[in-house]
Amino acid sequence: MIRALLVLAVIFSGLAAVLTRGHEALGEVLRTTTVSDLTNGHFAQHVDKTIFGAVPRSTALDGLVTGLEYRVLGDAGPQVRAGCGDWLYTMEELRAERHDRDNMALRAEMLQRLVRAIKQSGARLVIVPVPDKADQVEARLCGIRATQSRLRDQFWNELARVDGVLVVDLRNHWPKPGYWKTDTHWDQTGARFAAEQIAQAVAGTLDPRQDAIKLVDGSMRRRTGDLARLSGLTDAPHLLAPGPEQEREVKVDVSRSGGLLDDPPEPQIILAGSSFSLNSGFLEYLETSLSREVAQVSQPGGGFAGALIETLDKRAGSLEKVKAVIWEWPMRSLVSSPSEAEKNFMRQIK
Repeated sequence: MIRALLVLAVIFSGLAAVLTRGHEALGEVLRTTTVSDLTNGHFAQHVDKTIFGAVPRSTALDGLVTGLEYRVLGDAGPQVRAGCGDWLYTMEELRAERHDRDNMALRAEMLQRLVRAIKQSGARLVIVPVPDKADQVEARLCGIRATQSRLRDQFWNELARVDGVLVVDLRNHWPKPGYWKTDTHWDQTGARFAAEQIAQAVAGTLDPRQDAIKLVDGSMRRRTGDLARLSGLTDAPHLLAPGPEQEREVKVDVSRSGGLLDDPPEPQIILAGSSFSLNSGFLEYLETSLSREVAQVSQPGGGFAGALIETLDKRAGSLEKVKAVIWEWPMRSLVSSPSEAEKNFMRQIK
């Protein structure tokens, strides 16, 4: 009852605002409405958004309007898709762009050049493509299919043609859902599964030396998803926003061999990934699964190869002492526009 009254209050205040200062926007809706809009329900949705848009602005009211648009219209903004049961998805995984195939072809060529560059360093390359959340949790998309995710799956053919690397396919036996409801990234179950799969793949390439690494579980803490922030739902009232999620804090306790004054050995493994490698305790799960420390050089927003290219550019000398480089990247990054670093790499490395 409270929620219904709240919705009506904002709608009536919006109607009043439309009549006093938003009539031009409403007139534009009426002028551009087609017969198809009237039959498929889009007309009512356009009017609703015009009413919400006419409500006077403040942080509290913005949050209220965003929450109402989410609950009433199922609208989480232009960059986020609202699924069922408060599941949110990034539109990056769902939309098709004109240059998608060209960008995938560019990434296929970049893949070959990156593999050659790592081979020349003497390190073993471990490639870890991260499946789309939309593909792995498609049942909660609420009425649409993860078509674009399956188109990007064609890139697995490119990976199969690369020699001398280890490719970890996380799609097999993925612990569903494995992703946060209001975030683009894997949750701790997914992160732990990925770490264990990678550890199994690289075990044979490492020397017998191991550190005594113990995973230490901490307290539970509230986690705010990046998609909730991106859609503005963090400012919405509790009743109108997706419920908060809880994450357990994790860290590792490392006991090294040798004396107190001895220099710690340099890590034999480099993790050059995207924001997935920086989320949900993935590094801690990986170090525990490998029983050794890992050098973290991953980048938030690193996309397909940002961290790996920077490693080759600025830390090439360190690769001579490394046994394995773990290259993690999200499948959705295959179709993103190339970064300046990627363009420079393609110009310099043939």
